[in-house]
Amino acid sequence: MKHSKNADILDQPITLSPLSTEFKTVTEILGFHTFSDLLQHRTAKLLSLPSFTQQLVYEYVDFLETNQMGHLIDP
Repeated sequence: MKHSKNADILDQPITLSPLSTEFKTVTEILGFHTFSDLLQHRTAKLLSLPSFTQQLVYEYVDFLETNQMGHLIDP
């Protein structure tokens, strides 16, 4: 079965992504290991979590939009 690029990105460890060290640290502390884990929550919920700032939401959204997956955020 062919594995899509989107699935590869969603299943990749956040620690291997090009995102900031702050983003990687906060998501690791909060128990998010892949982008699929993050997509289980709306951005408003992420903002309510300790240390998950508006800037980190922007970084997350920008990353997914850059990879043509913006439609997956807050469906």
